[in-house]
Amino acid sequence: MTGPIVVPTDFSDHSAAALSWAKKMAAALDAPIRCIYVARDPATYAGSDYMIYSVPPIEEIKEQAVAKMEKFASAHKLDADLDKDVLVGTPFVEIVRDARAQNASMIVMSTHGHSGLKHVLLGSTTEAVVRKASCPVLSVPAPGVEFEMP
Repeated sequence: MTGPIVVPTDFSDHSAAALSWAKKMAAALDAPIRCIYVARDPATYAGSDYMIYSVPPIEEIKEQAVAKMEKFASAHKLDADLDKDVLVGTPFVEIVRDARAQNASMIVMSTHGHSGLKHVLLGSTTEAVVRKASCPVLSVPAPGVEFEMP
């Protein structure tokens, strides 16, 4: 049996584009799709000595993410029995960990098209997953993003 195709989502149009590709790959490989969302651990939002952020408890964050996942799955006509999960932690770490635990055939995820300073400041979850994953990773460009020439 072929392992699932793991599709990380942030519920954006970018994720929907990756999901479209994941459906094609799932049909070609006769593999199930596993859709995951990674909520950042509230501890990562802790402020410095000068700032403290008010962050909801992780249970509330997960509850909101589960509701968004259901809405995302419904909007994109995914089966009601789709394997989906909300994880907590650092996105690239949890995506790679989940793919390994599921013995995934591949990971299909979007890029967000950040470049320059924004890319340096935000980093790239997709880039980190590509470097760390033990299975193939299909990175799907963000819809409408043009390649920026240096």
